[in-house]
Amino acid sequence: MRASTLKALQDLNLLLISVGQQIENDTIDVIKTADHVEVIKHFNHLRIAAEEVKEAREKLAKMTDDLSRNTIPDIVRDLRERTGEKPPFNIEGVGRVSISHRWSASMLDKDMGFKWLRANSLGDIIQETVNAQTLAATAKELSEKHNRDLPAEIFKVGQMAFTSITKK
Repeated sequence: MRASTLKALQDLNLLLISVGQQIENDTIDVIKTADHVEVIKHFNHLRIAAEEVKEAREKLAKMTDDLSRNTIPDIVRDLRERTGEKPPFNIEGVGRVSISHRWSASMLDKDMGFKWLRANSLGDIIQETVNAQTLAATAKELSEKHNRDLPAEIFKVGQMAFTSITKK
């Protein structure tokens, strides 16, 4: 990265820290007013700013992921083919760099997958689970539609209030 870009990033980080402190102070001040209109306006400004920062972070994350998952492994593979040199590399100012592989796997047919795992002495990796979002939706439905709760001695259930704003 160019020195000017690195300097701009450092300046931006310092500015973000400073603005974050200003926002925190402004938030404290507006909450003290207990003026619901002003608090909601402040919340709206903060929500919009958070969304804009999120979009910028997502762009940076996409570039970072592409470099990590595609560009650098391709360059290293080409280097290895041309010169025989392979990771790990000790890069001054960075550290020890290596290329690793993360695996993923899923079952196309759950019943067949369980059967195969058991037949191949791998049944001990099978775990019965309940999706957390499904359990939360079930707790909500039981409470709101049937006036029943999941037993507190068996389940931990929580609620969190949030404010939403819909554009006109």
